[in-house]
Amino acid sequence: MRIRPAAITLALLVLVAGLAAATVRPSSAAAAGKPCWERVIDDWLDNGTIDKQYRAACYQQALKHVPEDLRDYSNITDAISAALSATLRGDSGNGNGPSGGGSSSGNDTQTGKNRAVQGVPAQSYYRRAIDNLGTTKANSLPIPLLVLAALGALLLVSAGGLAASKRLKPRRPGPPR
Repeated sequence: MRIRPAAITLALLVLVAGLAAATVRPSSAAAAGKPCWERVIDDWLDNGTIDKQYRAACYQQALKHVPEDLRDYSNITDAISAALSATLRGDSGNGNGPSGGGSSSGNDTQTGKNRAVQGVPAQSYYRRAIDNLGTTKANSLPIPLLVLAALGALLLVSAGGLAASKRLKPRRPGPPR
């Protein structure tokens, strides 16, 4: 029994779609078993500060695993180093804000009374879409890679559709003799 080319094309399309779905959505077991250095970097990527406390070894490993672009264009290494120093000192803070170790003149309360609280501007549609894609974590796929994968999948589907339509189109009879 011979397998039809349309069935092969359909099977390949299903396989590609399944692989794409598996790549885009990582399993929950993989997300739960993150190493501690990755959790430190994710914590910083969340809002630019390290809010939680981690072991000193986690901070040291995070400093070793910081991606090159973050190392060059952000203050992540400073934030991790400050949090590491705070952990080694035994402070309850994370080293991101003022520690209160210096003397104060007492004028802070005077300047704070006249200041108005500003509202946070609403996030743009673009920023919300990026956040919903889940590409703000250290192990997430970059958006250009997702766009490229989508375009490749679209080209494969269109090529498969064209091939299937050529195979399924009935042959036209030749001119009468």
